[in-house]
Order: sequence, then C-alpha cells, then structure tokens
Amino acid sequence: MDQNKQLITNPIISAQQPHKYLGIFGMLWVTVLLVGTFTSLKTFYIGHFVFSVGAIAYPFVYIFADIFTEVYGYRVTRKIVWTGFACMLLSTILTSIYSFVPNPSFEYNDAFNLIFRSAPIVALGFIVAFFSGELTNSYVVAKMKLWTKGRFVGARLVISTLFGQTVDNGIAFFTAFYFAGWFTAAEIIPLTITTVTFCTVWEIIALPITQKVIKIIKHKEGLDTYDEGTNFNPFALHN
Repeated sequence: MDQNKQLITNPIISAQQPHKYLGIFGMLWVTVLLVGTFTSLKTFYIGHFVFSVGAIAYPFVYIFADIFTEVYGYRVTRKIVWTGFACMLLSTILTSIYSFVPNPSFEYNDAFNLIFRSAPIVALGFIVAFFSGELTNSYVVAKMKLWTKGRFVGARLVISTLFGQTVDNGIAFFTAFYFAGWFTAAEIIPLTITTVTFCTVWEIIALPITQKVIKIIKHKEGLDTYDEGTNFNPFALHN
C-alpha cells in the first residue's frame, strides 16, 4: 500500500469500513480472555512476590485492545468487548453445567469441579472487572490520542494499560477471588499490586512490537481513527 495514502480518521466512516484483520485479532483476543478466566486461580512466585499465572498472557488482551482502539476506534472496540463478555459468560455456564454431570469413575472429578463449578462466580467478577478495566483502557487511549493529536503513542499505550489493569485486577481479585474464598484480603492486596506491575512492564517490553503492528495494520486497513464526537457510554453500542 502507498505509505502516503490518506488514512480514514472519521470514527463513523471507519466503523463502516470492511475490516480485513479485525476478525483475526478478535478471535485471538477472545482466546486469551477465556484462558485467563479458567487459569488465573493458580499463582507463582518470583522471589517473595506472588503473581497469578494469568498475568503471563493476560497483558496481550490489553495489547490487542490497544490495537483495536488505535486503528478502529472506541466504537468498534466497545462491540468487541461486549462480544468477548458473551463468549466468556457462555463458556463458563457450559463448563459449570458439565461439572454437575455425574461420573463416579472419573478420577479427576473433584479437581474438575473445583475449577469449573465455580467458573460462573469467577466469570461474573471477571466480566465486571474486565468491562471496567478494558473500557477504562480504551477510553484513555482514545482521549489521549485526541489530546496529543496522535503523538506519543507509546506513552498513551502504557498509561492506559496502567489505569486499565489497576481497575481490572482490583475488581477481579476483590470480587471473584475474595468472595469465592480462594484468597484472604492480606493475600489479595500484594497480588493485585504485583499483577498490575507485571502487566504494565509486559506492555513496556512489548511496546516496540505493538507500535510496529499498529503502524502496519493502520496502513493495511487504511484507518487511523480519532474518536472525535464519539459517545463513550459503554452501553451505547450504536453510537
């Protein structure tokens, strides 16, 4: 594609374009989101610091979301987030139902039930957490893009991740994990801090690649959306 080609910046026109790569990124995004839902119970240590295993791949959810917002705009990102919520809720309901199917001879029945029977509780916390965190992330990206007139892309990606991850992990750990009884309040506070730090550092490390991908996709799609006049109400799916 001609690098000098004028990219579409209008959010309404941008949202109406045939998107070549949005479906691919969307499926990858949902995959990482679902994996995080079912695995974040497990923790690991680096020195004296405790982390959820979900922190290893979960930052990619926010990296993909940064790509969505930077290229396609907040309107499109909002619809993707709602789709992800629906996938998460459906998968956790189905796996919970499966845990009630009797089979006394199944050797790992207790372990299966421990993970999947409580999945809807975890998912509910994750839905509220991710809804709040992801839309915080996308809001900061979109607003900072307008304020900076498209400059300092690295700064807005990192700052948005920090805000989004703080909201996301704070709600997730204090609702899903605390009320599910898997962690005490004393364990949740350092877990939240270390996970937010880990995810933000992940974002910084991946920043050169993220920026390169964003630049390529913008030119491939012919889009560089600025959310001027966008309604940032998360429930306004058609505006």
